[in-house]
Amino acid sequence: MDTIYVIEDTLLFNPTAHTLHSIKSNEHITLAIPASLCFDLLIKNKGRIVTQAELLQNAWGERGMNVTPNTLHQNISLLRKSLKRLEVKGTLIQTIPKRGFMIGHEVSILNHREGPPPENAREMAEMRDDTVLAEEHDDKERIHDQPSVEPQPGKAKEKIAPAGVIRRVMQRKVQWSVGGITLLLLCLLYIHIKPFSTTDSPFASYTQLATTNSCKALRNDDLRFDEYYTDFLKEHNIRCSQGQTVYITNHYPSSRTSLIVCRNAIKSNKKSFCTSSYYLK
Repeated sequence: MDTIYVIEDTLLFNPTAHTLHSIKSNEHITLAIPASLCFDLLIKNKGRIVTQAELLQNAWGERGMNVTPNTLHQNISLLRKSLKRLEVKGTLIQTIPKRGFMIGHEVSILNHREGPPPENAREMAEMRDDTVLAEEHDDKERIHDQPSVEPQPGKAKEKIAPAGVIRRVMQRKVQWSVGGITLLLLCLLYIHIKPFSTTDSPFASYTQLATTNSCKALRNDDLRFDEYYTDFLKEHNIRCSQGQTVYITNHYPSSRTSLIVCRNAIKSNKKSFCTSSYYLK
């Protein structure tokens, strides 16, 4: 005698044949064995939370299979879709976060027995069970083993790049290599030449004053006229020898003046040998 559950007076569930039967529409749905076993355990424990570990052990462990909780959730999802398709009112199977699943006390479930099904129906059920078991076994192997797939020789040949593509790639690599080497050589040449190049001194913007002395006097570019600097030289009786260069710096309106006297111009390649003086007024 098979056990038949009458759920909410709208649905018949046969855990032996793993079938759902709508009383209203007379539609039948055959469940996967794990989903059917989970549903059967939830019905037997109506009003109590059934943990994930219990469901995994009941639906897979007792049959020598080991699956992940993700497989359990997939089967619960398929079971809910089947119940929804047969128009079962409300949420029959409740999810209790981090604990498991349950069917509430308020759900009406009646239990009665019926005569054995025809022999051919049993054979069909056994064939279906064997098919589902084989599919689940294959799924298990795919999940846990993840075997590597060897590429077929024909497909491997199709992935080989043509000679023209390889040649263009090699040419591009050579061009990048030559460009990189050239840039490196230019950088080394610049580093080698830079110390010997003649650069402008801090006094490159200075302009020369008209003086009667034999030396050269240069002033900074400022708001003052040349007369201010020539008067400064006369007032302080500043004289210089032939070939020397005098750099005068003053910034308007300050009266402080800097004076640098050099044996050679600072921008020349010779050593300058300079002396400096600072005048407050």
